[in-house]
Amino acid sequence: MTSISSNGTTKADLRRRILTERRRRSPQVRQAAAHALTEHLMRELARTSTGDLAAFLPLDTEPPLLAALEAAHQAGHRVWVPVVETDRAMRWCQWRPGIALAPGSLPGLREPIGPRHDIEVFRTIALMVIPAVAVGADGVRLGFGGGYYDRFLARLAAAHPLPEMLACVFHDEILVAGSIPREPHDAVMTKALTERGVVGLGSSKNHTSQPSGAE
Repeated sequence: MTSISSNGTTKADLRRRILTERRRRSPQVRQAAAHALTEHLMRELARTSTGDLAAFLPLDTEPPLLAALEAAHQAGHRVWVPVVETDRAMRWCQWRPGIALAPGSLPGLREPIGPRHDIEVFRTIALMVIPAVAVGADGVRLGFGGGYYDRFLARLAAAHPLPEMLACVFHDEILVAGSIPREPHDAVMTKALTERGVVGLGSSKNHTSQPSGAE
């Protein structure tokens, strides 16, 4: 059954439109966004003082998060990124600048070469940055359609308290409430990490970090 938003748009329609717009962002805009994302992520990590970071290695069109991960590593936070197993389950591998990468099991993804771990690594993870195509002001996340994060977060919640979670999107990919159709298995976010700051979603929507000059 196809999910349709309050304005009659399907998830597939939204995903196709937003991914097309992502490909149009200029190198200059992406460079400015990389600096701003680093600033905002480091501010969030400073609030936790200690603890690891779970994040992801971005595709070329995704918000440019790599510089922020390098800064987190240099500040003493262990950085964990997902790897996808042949059984479609997500595991986690520690990442650091310069680590060898190999093609992942999903198109376009690169994954670190090294030991793979399960949810036990989340005992020390204080902050989790989750990729998204878009997120609604009500917290509903639009993913890439594979359901990997939705399944993993459901399994994680049954074993550990969830860390603080931020959907990582460009600021104009935060859509009005009801724009993204919600299904029962969909994870709901409380914050979004964007080039203009950390934006509260849903009941946390009044929280926004100091904005950056990035467009």
